Amino acid sequence: MKTTLSLFLLLIFAFNANAQDVYGCTDPQANNFNSDATINDGSCTYNPTIYKPDFRFFLHGEVEETSGLISWANGYWTHNDSGGEAVIYKLDTLSGNIIQRISLSGATNIDWEDIAQDDDYIYVGDFGNNSGNRDDLAIYIVRKSDIPDSLDAVVSAEKISFSYPDYPGTISKKKENNFDCEALIASGDNLYLFSKNRGDNKSKLYSLPKLEGDYIADLLQTFNSSGLVTGADLSENGKQLVLVGYTNHTWIPFIWLMFDFEGQDFFSGNKRRIDMLNIPATQTEGICFIKGEKGIISSEKTTLFRPALYDFSTTQWTGENASSMAETKLKGFNFKVYPNPLNKKKLTLLFTKLPSGNYQVSIYDSMGIMMKMKKYKVDKKEDSYRIKMNLKHLKPGIYFVRVSGSTGTLEKKFIKE
Repeated sequence: MKTTLSLFLLLIFAFNANAQDVYGCTDPQANNFNSDATINDGSCTYNPTIYKPDFRFFLHGEVEETSGLISWANGYWTHNDSGGEAVIYKLDTLSGNIIQRISLSGATNIDWEDIAQDDDYIYVGDFGNNSGNRDDLAIYIVRKSDIPDSLDAVVSAEKISFSYPDYPGTISKKKENNFDCEALIASGDNLYLFSKNRGDNKSKLYSLPKLEGDYIADLLQTFNSSGLVTGADLSENGKQLVLVGYTNHTWIPFIWLMFDFEGQDFFSGNKRRIDMLNIPATQTEGICFIKGEKGIISSEKTTLFRPALYDFSTTQWTGENASSMAETKLKGFNFKVYPNPLNKKKLTLLFTKLPSGNYQVSIYDSMGIMMKMKKYKVDKKEDSYRIKMNLKHLKPGIYFVRVSGSTGTLEKKFIKE
């Protein structure tokens, strides 16, 4: 009788505990924050987020194709991508000068695209696959204890060979290639790869064991990154994931910030898109945390820009005292959006008392992903000024129109029916 009663009471307790669970958005900065939610269901949506990371320094020409980053042993470590030497480079954290070169014995740099680490090892991903026809994908494993504290050296590397379970064997067109990869992290017993999909602008998450061998990667999830993911890192406490990349064709750098997720289910929590519209770089390739919520981003050389390093911090979005990022409002004018809800092809922006200057008008969806952008030049102050934007391609939903100028930004929300 006692056993039956105990079981009955246990079931009642479990039922009441589950009844108190409320699923919803738990981030106070989100549009749909639910103060009653006790369990984050990954549903948070955000206003468009614009961020300008601070410039740190230009990189030496020897690493002008920097493609990955880690912070270790009082230095920043990087490497070049396709065709470079099988070398990882240690950079001075103050000047960016190369202070150490470690050659990997037995390794070949076919297309090195990212670097990751755990307590004991460094992992270098030779899995760049621009044309989608590689069958020799690899990750090299380097023991940290084999790397001397100073001076150049040659160290041996073990090798992980792998393939994708969903790879069809051939890709007819490069622009349809969904089997390139440029992002890698290490967590727990596994390595995690984030693909760079030119075909659908998404990113597939794969996992592999950390051990030397030949494997077929596990396909875990697919995330709509709305751009090309080129680098990744996990914070030291494992609570934040950052993905860096740029938009396909338009080359606008971005960061995806993932946080409040469960274990290695990286896409289960908050997913905040951060656009870096105003940095003098287009091909952002590497990213890593250096201390707490602070980190660095690298961009490789292009025809217009020198290779460089930038600082970033996620504190304003994830810190204990985080609050909605303050936007400097454009002064001296306002604008109306109509029709709202939008039930036609074109959205009209009606400005009043618009000062002369250069302006950028951007359309974002509820996830903070830029859907359209146009630039305008106003030569003289206008008491009334109209802009019409063709948005027939937008799906029904909530959107934001943001106007940016030299004195700040102004943002309005509208609904597409």
